Amino acid sequence: MKKLDNPEQYLREPYRRAFEIAGGFLEDLRRGVEAGESLDLEVGEVGRVLFLGVGGSGIIGDFARRLLVEAGVSASVSKDYRVVGGLDWDLVIAVSHSGNTAEVVKPALELASKLRDRMVFVTSGGVLAGIGERYGVPVARVRGDVPPRYAFPSMLGAVLGILSRIGLLKPRIDYSRLEEVQARVGEGASFEENPAKRIAAKIAGGFPIVYAYDEVRAPGYRLKCQLNENAKMYCGFAELPEGFHNDVEALPGDGVVVIPRSFRERAELGMAIEAFAELVGSDRVVFLRGESGDGLGELLELTIQADYISLYASILRGSDPLSLPFMNRLKKLNKAYELVLGDARKRLGQGRDPPREA
Repeated sequence: MKKLDNPEQYLREPYRRAFEIAGGFLEDLRRGVEAGESLDLEVGEVGRVLFLGVGGSGIIGDFARRLLVEAGVSASVSKDYRVVGGLDWDLVIAVSHSGNTAEVVKPALELASKLRDRMVFVTSGGVLAGIGERYGVPVARVRGDVPPRYAFPSMLGAVLGILSRIGLLKPRIDYSRLEEVQARVGEGASFEENPAKRIAAKIAGGFPIVYAYDEVRAPGYRLKCQLNENAKMYCGFAELPEGFHNDVEALPGDGVVVIPRSFRERAELGMAIEAFAELVGSDRVVFLRGESGDGLGELLELTIQADYISLYASILRGSDPLSLPFMNRLKKLNKAYELVLGDARKRLGQGRDPPREA
C-alpha cells in the first residue's frame, strides 16, 4: 500500500492535523493524569463508582470501569439522560469533553444538588463546568482544542489521576514502552513493518466487525467507534463468547473480523476463537495484541493501535477524520438537547453556546 507510505500524504489536511493530534497521545495522557492528581479531593470511603458520559467522552467510563472491577471496586457506566441507581453512589465522575453533552448535563445537574461532596467533573468547560462552579464540585480541566474522540488520552488521564488521588487505583504507566508501540504503528513505519497499516488495508474495502471479550472490550469498542467517526465506516461489534452463538450465522461475505486479545485470555475463550478462525478462514480474521504484562498497559497499547488503524482507513477511503457533519446536524435537530441545555443554563444563569460534540 504505497499510499500509506507516502510522506506527502501526511502533509495534507485534514490528515496532517489528525496525525499530529494522535502523535501527542502520550503527552496528553501525562498532562491529564497531572490534572486529575492535582485536585483537592475528600470523598471518604469508596465502594461504588458511577461514570456519566456518552460518545467520545463516555468510553472513558468503559476503560475506568474495567480497571476498577479488576481492583475489586464496583463500577457502572451510564450513557443516558436518566440518573442510574438513585443516590446510592460513593463517587460519581461525570465526563463531557465540551461540557455541553445533554446526556451528561441532565443527570449531573440533578445529582450535584444532592451528592456534591461525592462528585468530580472532567471537562474542557461549558455547562458542566458551570455546574461544578455553582455546586462546588471539583473540575479537572482537559484540552478543548480537539474533537472529543481525540481528547481520549487527556480525559482518561484525568480520570486515572482522580482515581489515584483518592486511592482507588495506583496506575503505573510505562511511557517508554508506549512510545515504542506508537513508533511501531506511526506513519513513519513502513507498511511491511506496521501492523496498523496492514490491518487498515485489510478492512478498508470490506465490512469490519470487532469481536471483544470483557478484558479487552473497551479498546475493541473504541476501534469500532473510531472506524465509524474517523473512517466513516459502519462497523459491527459483538461481545464474546456471545457473538459465537448468533453472529456467525449472518457474517457478510466481505466481513473481516478484528479480535483484540489479552494476556489474561481464558483458555476456553482461546479455543473458541481459534475454532472460529478455522471456520471462517484465517484470511478473514485479524488479531490485535499488546505486549504489556499489565491490564492498563495492555488497554493503552490496544487503543493506540486502534486509533492509528482508523486513521489509515480514513486515508484509504478518502474520509475526513476530523469532521462529524451528520452528528452535528442531528444534535441541532434533537429537541432534547435544546430542552436539557436550555433548562440547565437557565438554572445557572448562563448564556447560550453553540452545539458541540460530546
